[in-house]
Amino acid sequence: MLKATNLKKTVFIILVFFIICFAYEYQKPILTTVEATNYAVLCLNVPPKELGIKALDINFDEITLKQLSIDTKNGFYNQHTNKRDLNITLKTKNGEESTVKINAYNGKCLEVTGPLN
Repeated sequence: MLKATNLKKTVFIILVFFIICFAYEYQKPILTTVEATNYAVLCLNVPPKELGIKALDINFDEITLKQLSIDTKNGFYNQHTNKRDLNITLKTKNGEESTVKINAYNGKCLEVTGPLN
């Protein structure tokens, strides 16, 4: 009898733990506009090697934010945990536009489209 109640308590605690973890993953805060812009400029200045693009030597003052959009990520896990990507279109003073796709939560550079590639 005592073992059954201990088992029920343990199962209940584990269930509550998983519900809290899922709720946190579902409602994780997205980067602010300033943070997202900073990560996008950093991605253009120091692009990850896997993107295969050349780095640009640009100043933050030369860049203006033209558009920022939030998109849903693909995949079963991403759909159920409400994961997002940020698409940031930046315009330089000389008229070039680049769209940088970053992870909406940690700022990891995922893709760059525009005159760079």
